[in-house]
Amino acid sequence: MAFSYYSIFFLPLTVIATLMLSRSPDFFGLILCLLISLSFSYFFSLGSIPDIVLIVRILILLSIVIVYCRAQSANFEYKHATFWFGLFILVASISSYRYSIYVGISEAKILFCGLFIGGLLLTARPSPSFPSVALGAIGAIAFLSLFCYLFIPYIGYAFVLDPNAGREAEGKFSGIMNHPQLLAAILAVNLPLMLYAYIHKNGLASRFGIGAFIASLCLIALSSSRTGLLAAIASSSCALYFFRKHAVSPTVKSRVTIVIAWLFLAVCICSIFAMNEAKAFIFKSGESGEGFNLSGRDKIIAASWDGFLANPLFGNGFQVPSDYTEHGAAGFGLTSESTSIEKCFFITMLLEEVGIVGTTLFLSMLWALISQWRRKGSYVSIAALVSFLVINTGESCILSPSSVGGLCWLSIFAAHNLRLSTQPLPP
Repeated sequence: MAFSYYSIFFLPLTVIATLMLSRSPDFFGLILCLLISLSFSYFFSLGSIPDIVLIVRILILLSIVIVYCRAQSANFEYKHATFWFGLFILVASISSYRYSIYVGISEAKILFCGLFIGGLLLTARPSPSFPSVALGAIGAIAFLSLFCYLFIPYIGYAFVLDPNAGREAEGKFSGIMNHPQLLAAILAVNLPLMLYAYIHKNGLASRFGIGAFIASLCLIALSSSRTGLLAAIASSSCALYFFRKHAVSPTVKSRVTIVIAWLFLAVCICSIFAMNEAKAFIFKSGESGEGFNLSGRDKIIAASWDGFLANPLFGNGFQVPSDYTEHGAAGFGLTSESTSIEKCFFITMLLEEVGIVGTTLFLSMLWALISQWRRKGSYVSIAALVSFLVINTGESCILSPSSVGGLCWLSIFAAHNLRLSTQPLPP
């Protein structure tokens, strides 16, 4: 993917200017656009230009500060979630200082994670506006990626070292996001937003929403991402259930029924005409008789569990590898993307890194978020969070704000004001 590096500079500058000058912008949607710039170049996304990676991260935090300053006058609605997250950061900091083999890296990652997620909690405010920027950005990713697949498919395989050998990577399409898991994850988390646009909006927004939804499902299938497929099933099922349960108009009920009927028909057609492809997609081994291939995740999860048993109460350090010797080189630095750690299942990851105490606090924060969204009727965010948690059963990115995790967190908070109920919030 040879996108111009100019986009890496001009997109963040445009976002910062819009955040400062616009009267009522889609704050989280704009920051989402800023973070997307990390995926616009193969070498850039791998951290080959670590100084620019650090600059973009600083710009993201600056954007959150701007949003916080502009939103101070509105009501703060995430007191409980912020309390539990603050305790989580405190425990993670103390335990990492005592037990982490890479104290500097752990503390730097805690700082960025705390400022990012804490910033989202502190800046989120009630608003009647629709997240049009977020929907437009995700829809653009879906439509542009589908266009690339149909007309210039080699772009979608740019994560391969040799873009000219893209066809050899058939079945792992990454669209314009430079990695198939990233493409599938960001689309799956935003499926509830697309369905909301189709079911609850009219005109262009409704048509755009259903078009992006269909394109996203096709791209998730092309990405060969099982985690993305499970997340898509979870998010769509939750969203349709909530929309059906809380529908107050015949139009909403009719559109929900139409989506369910078409999805059922698509599943039936795939089971009849594409069973072999479906088996290859699910088992990753070509034949179901060969067993379910976990692609090495079982070994990674086992390593995390062993690390947890070594220090079950407070863990072994925030975002450090299970196998320390594998990452002992100087390349494991503070600004490079080589600091990203893949531990697959987020529960065993939390247990290993922050122990039982930290895991309990983080899960309490998640439950506080869900409880708040239930009270205000923000079921779109609940469905998106469920999808995000499903993603983290195979790709643990929930504490990695500068990659898939950051895009998903921003997508979830972009939709936190989409209510299915018109009842006033409880005191």
